[in-house]
Parts: sequence; structure tokens; C-alpha cells
Amino acid sequence: MVRLRDRIILASVIPAELKLMNNILQRAGYQVTAEADSVGQALRKVRSLYCDLIIIDSGLDGGKGYKLAEIVDQDRLAAVLMITDTDVAYFKHQFAYILKPISSENLIPAVKSALWNWRREEELRQRISHLENKLETRILVDRAKGILMDIQGWTEEQAHRYIQKEAMNQGITARQMATMILQKLGKTRGLPKKEEE
Repeated sequence: MVRLRDRIILASVIPAELKLMNNILQRAGYQVTAEADSVGQALRKVRSLYCDLIIIDSGLDGGKGYKLAEIVDQDRLAAVLMITDTDVAYFKHQFAYILKPISSENLIPAVKSALWNWRREEELRQRISHLENKLETRILVDRAKGILMDIQGWTEEQAHRYIQKEAMNQGITARQMATMILQKLGKTRGLPKKEEE
């Protein structure tokens, strides 16, 4: 199976640096999809073009490269790799970085690491989201079961079977069925009724 090449955006005000990075990355099999020489231009490109990684010179726009990195990271637009020739203390805990001068020996391993960490973090975020959704579903179903047990005098198993059966009959999820029960019968238990949109 052929893997698509990782797409990278470069952001630097130094033309020679852009050219060098472009050459190194293309020789290593990466696709440079765009180059930018300002924070605004880089932000527009990273928002409009799909990319896996943005490489940002920390000196972009008089030292505003770090601000761009924060925006890209906060909005989860792409992995970030910073390039700097100064103190890197403020990069250490947030972004992958390399020190100038740029070479294939320092750029390629940093790119691989930044991409790997980004993908791992995205995978973990998806797992967390999935687990949160499962937990919310369980809480809703448990609340609905409690209401049915109180009102109908059913056991927990009977209430659970009812929710499952009704969900299947109506072609909806158990979570949706539980929400309907809570909206319809929840007032009897002092639960807030969902406002109609």
C-alpha cells in the first residue's frame, strides 16, 4: 500500500532558508505545499490548505513566529516544528524545535518526531473523546433506568431491556432513547427538562 506523502508548509522570511528546507524535505520524500513569509500569510495557508506540519522560523515577523505556532497548535491545524537560533527555553515543553544552522541531519529527524507526536496526540484525543461519549451515554441510560424503575416498579434489568428494545424499535441509539425518557419523565425526579430549540 502506497502511503501519501506528508504535506508541509514552510514559514520564514529568509529565502535561502526556505530553499534549503524545501530541497531537504523533497529529497526525503515530503511534499512542500506552500511557503509563507509572514504570520498572516502562513496562517491563511495553514487554514486553507490541508497540511500535516508547519515549520516556522521563530524570527518570522520580528519574532512573532511563536505566536503563529500557538494559534496553529490551539486550533489543532497541524503539527508544529520551530526553527530558532536563540534560547529555546520557551519551546521546550510545547513545540518540537531545531537550532540553526538547518541541515538534513537535524531537520529530517525533527520532522519525523513532530509528525509522530502530533499523530499520537490526535489519536489520544480521539480515544478520550470516545470514552467521554461512552461515559455520558452510560450516565444518561442509568438515569433513565432509575426513572423507569421508580415509575414502573421494574428491576434494573427490565428497565435496561426496555430502553434497548425501544431504541431498536425506533431505530435510534440507547443514548437517544434515554434522553427521550429523561425529557418526558424526568420532571418526576426533579431533573431539568431540555428546552426546545
